[in-house]
Amino acid sequence: MSEERELLPGRARSGVVPRLLIALVAWGIAVGALAALLWPPTTWWAGSITAPEVRAGPRRVRPPVVAGRFYPADPGELFDLVARLMAASPGVGIRGARAVLVPHAGYDFSAPVAAAAFRELGRNFRRVFILAANHNSAANFVGVSLPDETHHGIPGAEVPLSAVLDHVRDPSLFVHEPAAHTMHMIEVELPFLHHLRGRPNPPDYAIVPMILGRMDRAATDRLAAWLDTYADPTTVFVFSVDLSHYYPDETARRLDRYTIDALMGRDRAALASARTDGNQVLDTMLALAQRRGWQPTFLMSRNSGDASGDKSRVVGYAAIVFHEAFSLTEAEQRELLAFARSRVEEQVRRGRAAEPDPEWVERHPIFRIPRGVFVTLEKDGRLRGCVGDLMPDKPLYLGVHDAAISAAVKDRRFPPVSEEELNDLSIRISILDYPSRVYASQPEDYLRILDPGRDGVILVRDGRRSTYLPDVWRDIPDPEAFLASLARKQGAPADAWRAPSAVLYRYGAYAFGEGSLVDTGA
Repeated sequence: MSEERELLPGRARSGVVPRLLIALVAWGIAVGALAALLWPPTTWWAGSITAPEVRAGPRRVRPPVVAGRFYPADPGELFDLVARLMAASPGVGIRGARAVLVPHAGYDFSAPVAAAAFRELGRNFRRVFILAANHNSAANFVGVSLPDETHHGIPGAEVPLSAVLDHVRDPSLFVHEPAAHTMHMIEVELPFLHHLRGRPNPPDYAIVPMILGRMDRAATDRLAAWLDTYADPTTVFVFSVDLSHYYPDETARRLDRYTIDALMGRDRAALASARTDGNQVLDTMLALAQRRGWQPTFLMSRNSGDASGDKSRVVGYAAIVFHEAFSLTEAEQRELLAFARSRVEEQVRRGRAAEPDPEWVERHPIFRIPRGVFVTLEKDGRLRGCVGDLMPDKPLYLGVHDAAISAAVKDRRFPPVSEEELNDLSIRISILDYPSRVYASQPEDYLRILDPGRDGVILVRDGRRSTYLPDVWRDIPDPEAFLASLARKQGAPADAWRAPSAVLYRYGAYAFGEGSLVDTGA
């Protein structure tokens, strides 16, 4: 028998051990209380595995209501399906993804679209706000309805609700309407989130389900301001909305394109006329993105007819990610510039540039992000060619591929670049934000609203369109002269920007060149 085992009985009988245990417990409580003050449970540090703060009180589980109809009821079958959807195509490597727009129809119809957005979120979240519009005609309310359950059930898991719900103190905005929480819009998103977290048991993240009733602009602004207070690095936001409902395919695609343009342009005025099942949800999304300075990236859109083959009455879906400002590391900038130069040199020397190397793209997934892009060629400090696309209709690497070739041999303002000129060229790449409309009560206000040096500008008038990149401000720093030159560029009078039919858009550009990289510290 060991010395330790011989001594313990005697100490227990003498009362030494109880006193020691009491002292240790008291010390542990004191340390725990101090830790709670210094590191409250709502704070999650990078790399932390701290469990989320969940609702207090007796366990109340909302059972799944569309399992077996909208998605498989068997957990193994469900998560095999989700895994296949998430792996169906590579992500585009979006950095700092903070919010997603996803659909909520049955998986047969909309799950590939939802997966395109969810795969960009990554897994480093611990709290998820999920917003959807009321779909139950029996629930008629103003504001935001919050549930009273502690857990939300899906096949194979019971996802906890966040303690945030226990601390809401604004009855003028938040209500509890039980009937609003009987539908599917929150539930169908949970298997994707559970998959992203690695299907932990029990779940190591918490959700804040919110069903929005009737809300005006002032109410969505208030909700966005409230959400903003919780937008820490381990919180993400899911906006669950389907687009147009039950129009013929051609009409639906036109309506959905309008909605996507409004969302990408962050145009809340235009969004008010969109046809969706949750305009108030989308308006909240834009208001929150504006407060946080997030940028949107459009990934894909489809409608139910693409899956069913029935084009007579379709429902539209879209995947959009809102994220921190786009940037590239200095190494990535060099790679993209070298790629652009190789396109120019191959086209000039051989008459044809090779297709991009898939392995090179695989090493740089961020180059798959859809972006408008221009490539500018200069020789001896003077413009030698500048061509690109304003809209993000293709992956970045393909945009650079096409623009570099076109700048070298297809810019109608210049003869094609010759082989003798290649060593004298310098290359600059401008990666564009999605254009947003500029609203002004009178044309002179444009002169005040535009930000010289930062805003690229598009002038649209009577079917004509012209643009200047932000770099052009260096040569034309005066806003009135800038707009006059932009009007003349499209063959219109210098004052065409003042016409009632003129519409202005602006965009930012992430621009870098050989010898002028953006310093990212990487």
